[in-house]
Amino acid sequence: MFTKQLFSRRPNLRNREQGRSAFILGNGPSILLEDLSLLSGQVTIGMNASTLLEKKYGFIQSYYCLSDARFIGHEEKRKYATTELSSQTVRVVRKDLISHDNPDLVDGTYYIPHIARDGFSCDLGLGFYYGCTTTMLAVQLAFYLGCVDIYLLGVDLRYPVESPRFYKETNPQLEDSFTSVQIWNIANAGKFISTFGGRLINCSENSLLRPYLPFNRFSDVLRQLES
Repeated sequence: MFTKQLFSRRPNLRNREQGRSAFILGNGPSILLEDLSLLSGQVTIGMNASTLLEKKYGFIQSYYCLSDARFIGHEEKRKYATTELSSQTVRVVRKDLISHDNPDLVDGTYYIPHIARDGFSCDLGLGFYYGCTTTMLAVQLAFYLGCVDIYLLGVDLRYPVESPRFYKETNPQLEDSFTSVQIWNIANAGKFISTFGGRLINCSENSLLRPYLPFNRFSDVLRQLES
């Protein structure tokens, strides 16, 4: 009931981007190899510290996802999900983080309950499967928005101690023990989306998703969209 009430007070996101492509901005180091200034005018779905990329490349994220309590509770990182995020960006946040969220942003945020760890949800009004990675919320959001081709940028799923993410961290949070869960859920999402005629595509050459999802270079994707 709580979630339905929140949804009813905001524009429905279902099929809001019907037929378009979406670019999901992961936080892996490989995302810095891409010229993200080319994303202007595209549907983008960021997460965690992707807000930093806006400043570097001069674009505004269409949507922003957050499902990790450790991120919004982190003194250094919290601002990327709250005060430094553009007011034009639609926030989609795991429901049980509402008590940790910035009170000024609550009325404009979609709070989504998590159903379970493993799986894929067609209807964010009912909830999402968290899959031990915020990427899963972003993928289910893209599907719910009606996006057909969903491209993953910087979803490396590699967490080297020296640089697990594209930005510097005082105390890096490593995810090695959950990598297999993350891979399974994202690969499963790709299979599910394909049954509806869509595609989940990995754009990171060094991602651990290479054996499980189709691969396409970001530069080639943009050329195809422009042609």
